[in-house]
Amino acid sequence: MAVRVGSEYKEKGKRDARRHREKQKDVVKKKIKQIVSESSIITRKKGKTVKIPIREIVIPDFKPGNRKDDGEDAQAGFGQGDGKKGDEIGRRPASGHEPGKPGNEPGVDYIESEVDLEEVIEIMLEDLGLPNLRKKETMAHLEAVSGYRISGIRKSGPSVLLEKKQTSRQGIGRFYAYLETLKDETSKDELTCYTALKESDGDLGHAMSLLEDGIRAKYDDVDPFPIFTNKDLRYRDVREEFTHHSNAVIFAMMDVSASMTTDKKYLARSMLFWIHEFLKKIYETVEVRFIVHHAQAKLVDEDSFFKTGETGGTRCAEAYKLARSLIDSHYPTNLWNVYVFHFSDGEDWEVDATMQESRKLIEDNKINMLGYGEIRLDGRPFSSGLKNAFEKTFPVSSSDVDGLNVIAGEKSHPFLGLVIKDKDHILPAVKEFLKKERWQA
Repeated sequence: MAVRVGSEYKEKGKRDARRHREKQKDVVKKKIKQIVSESSIITRKKGKTVKIPIREIVIPDFKPGNRKDDGEDAQAGFGQGDGKKGDEIGRRPASGHEPGKPGNEPGVDYIESEVDLEEVIEIMLEDLGLPNLRKKETMAHLEAVSGYRISGIRKSGPSVLLEKKQTSRQGIGRFYAYLETLKDETSKDELTCYTALKESDGDLGHAMSLLEDGIRAKYDDVDPFPIFTNKDLRYRDVREEFTHHSNAVIFAMMDVSASMTTDKKYLARSMLFWIHEFLKKIYETVEVRFIVHHAQAKLVDEDSFFKTGETGGTRCAEAYKLARSLIDSHYPTNLWNVYVFHFSDGEDWEVDATMQESRKLIEDNKINMLGYGEIRLDGRPFSSGLKNAFEKTFPVSSSDVDGLNVIAGEKSHPFLGLVIKDKDHILPAVKEFLKKERWQA
């Protein structure tokens, strides 16, 4: 026999699910910094979930107490002793929990809830006020032909688009117009005029000549036939249908030279991972080209990018040059929104060459943004050769935001530079890179 669940239980289940979802959202909002800097996320595979601890909802279980007597002051079996309404109740000292010693009191129960990474990103977008993932109309779009449709009838066009029904209707109309013209001009009867028109294959001038020569009627009835001129031809008006896709390409460039330690590379990869994830929400189509460099630059796949470890010197210009070559050959900026992000520790053997290539990206290629993240974990002041060179090359303003040193270019120079010193800077750095005004086409 089938078991039926009452509607009140179904509604209770829905309420519990909604409550659980709200608790998840609250936890994600409170733990955004920890989630963003979680090392296991940036190497995730598709479908990865994030585990977050949520305090378990405990339903109280009340048990009746035993009265000691039946008097007016009898204890009801619950509470902590004598007291009157309005008395302040202090905390009972926990047993076995002295400073420096392990406690023996029970802890708070938590459960681990798995949340899909996509949901985490949605919550973060909502909470951080980052670009609205549904409002793509403000972005530059790529127009693509999606198909063809007949939008009407026109008087010219290729023969393959000839609309026979409409054209025949026009031809029959012309037949009757010619027949009435012959009758009016010659005062002949309808069958005689029809005979002349038939014998002349619809040529009005020739039909006039036949009537003047005294042609006689040969037919008992008028059987109309279409007479065509170029003005009577009708063609289908076929037009292309276009769809508009917001498209972006990200050039993720990372310094993998000997001076970039494992911790530095981790921060760089974390930044690029989250930027990529958010841009996939903003744009319908996002391509990412991964470039690693030391003294030379090379294009790698995503897996290699997040795992590559290299040594050698540093020449950042090679990465910029490779990105510019790919933009020219595959991603013209009149069709693509182009974003270039470069992460390094700022040590560069040929700073002038790097500045020359970065200027070309902004001024010649007209990319949407050049983002530079400097990873500095050694406690040294913000005085790297590369950061100083950017400040001298582009018209920028410097400020401190949430502990980050930020250098932002003017609108004509879409440049943003950040100095990242530890894991706690990942979230504010992502927020700076993804501010709404930076993603307007």
